[in-house]
Amino acid sequence: MENSVLKFLQGQIIDATKNGLEVEIPYVLERLAIQMPYFFRFINGGKADDYQYSKKSPFNQFCVVAEKYIDDKFQMKDGKLDQSILGIESTRQLLQDMSKVSQRKFLDYLARIEPLYTEYNEQKTPIDYRRMQFNELKKWERDNDTRKAISAEYARLREEHKTRCEEICPYPSVLASVAVEIAYQNYRTYSFAWLFVDGLLENLKQHENVLKMEVRKVNRLTNRNVEGKELTVQVGIATIDDLEFPFHVPDGVYSLFEIMGQFFIGYEAERESVVQTSNTSSLLDGKSTRRTLRDYLLGFSTLKKSQEESQLIADDVLGKKLQIQVVEHNYVHIIDEHEERKCIIPRDQAIRRDEELSLLDFDGATIEFITIQKVTKSSFKAIVHIE
Repeated sequence: MENSVLKFLQGQIIDATKNGLEVEIPYVLERLAIQMPYFFRFINGGKADDYQYSKKSPFNQFCVVAEKYIDDKFQMKDGKLDQSILGIESTRQLLQDMSKVSQRKFLDYLARIEPLYTEYNEQKTPIDYRRMQFNELKKWERDNDTRKAISAEYARLREEHKTRCEEICPYPSVLASVAVEIAYQNYRTYSFAWLFVDGLLENLKQHENVLKMEVRKVNRLTNRNVEGKELTVQVGIATIDDLEFPFHVPDGVYSLFEIMGQFFIGYEAERESVVQTSNTSSLLDGKSTRRTLRDYLLGFSTLKKSQEESQLIADDVLGKKLQIQVVEHNYVHIIDEHEERKCIIPRDQAIRRDEELSLLDFDGATIEFITIQKVTKSSFKAIVHIE
């Protein structure tokens, strides 16, 4: 029924571009259409109630099953999914390489480039508005000259600000990391960061997972009745039932998957993507923002999902001297003498631009928890001394 109604309306909308008639969408569909499909929750975030929770969509079904699997497998013990431990990176962290620049220089570039980001957004807003007005026109009312003019304005804006930023920081990887820090961490208007594609590609390449899934078609099995069976390969010879044939893949026993009468196997192999990138030299100059901090207010994440669990961690660290551990130039962990992680310092707390301070410079420093000020379900604030 749903598909029939949508097909009918789709036909009317297609015809409307020819006959100019308005298409009336039933009120109940208009109300429902306000909500995006459930799988968009994993793109935009938010609560489940903000989306259409229908299992009739195959992609929605997949997301519901995946969500339940993640909850069952990863959140039962630790509360929140610990991305740094599992190796699941956020987009921002994948687009940055903090190993090539000192934090003092990084903060300096942030201060000099952020005004250009603000200016970029101010000039972009009226162009965005013009594009929105243009897209709201009926298709037959949109003229190519206006479309091209809007595209040209975007291109001019991008090129102008890209050039000005490169004059301040001519190092592609570092410039990309700075732009990502501004656009993703503080403002979440991402297009500015993507002006610097060369640096972003270089940074992404540093985080590449070289262990990739290779898929091979098994031609000798096409249209054979081998579904559900396994293929054994030894020294370049494949065996299944009473059939043997040459097949050059690593030795092993492979499950077969079938697509329209053709069979395939999959296996993991090390392989780097062939992508040409810039090669930014290191800007590490030995300068640091590290200094003694006394009676310093700082926020900590516990990676838990209840205030009671977070309170237990806060009580455990209170009065103790622990150690700061910087992991992969990105994460700031608090560990005990057995190197067990007690809590972490979130990124928005780790880089404190107004104080020209970066806790990414504090690897190995001693931190003492003096008082606990506020505890929530997944975090707490504390007054600390850092030596």
